[in-house]
Amino acid sequence: MKHIWTVLCQKSSIDFETNLLSLFNCVEQLDLEIEKSKQLVENLVLPIELSLISFWIIEDSNQDNNLEMKYQLTDPNKKILNQFNYKFEIKKGSVRFRNRIHIQGLNISVPGRYTINIMQKKDGSIGEFVEVLNLPVDVNITYK
Repeated sequence: MKHIWTVLCQKSSIDFETNLLSLFNCVEQLDLEIEKSKQLVENLVLPIELSLISFWIIEDSNQDNNLEMKYQLTDPNKKILNQFNYKFEIKKGSVRFRNRIHIQGLNISVPGRYTINIMQKKDGSIGEFVEVLNLPVDVNITYK
């Protein structure tokens, strides 16, 4: 399987009659305003719901395929704040695949550029994940 694109957004919708995907409120940057008395503490969880939508093409549709992927959120200091593994089974005959990962709450530790890393376990690999995407999300914080 080959990764084509991934988008971070607040909402997504699939029309079940046409199978068309709609993405709403795509996220590249988050601007936060925090009271001075509540200085940022390590691992603050923002109460936000996000969706991470990816599109893959299947290189061999003559067989059942598995997609094993790992998602990591790293802060500007390269510290891993969240990590999840996912496994998807794709039936024979499918030529493309979309997946949606719903994120309930976003961990932040400092202002700056966060990275969502998506890694894929390559076919035949026993334990090696290969990075297929680094998606940047800027987090700006102002104190009032």
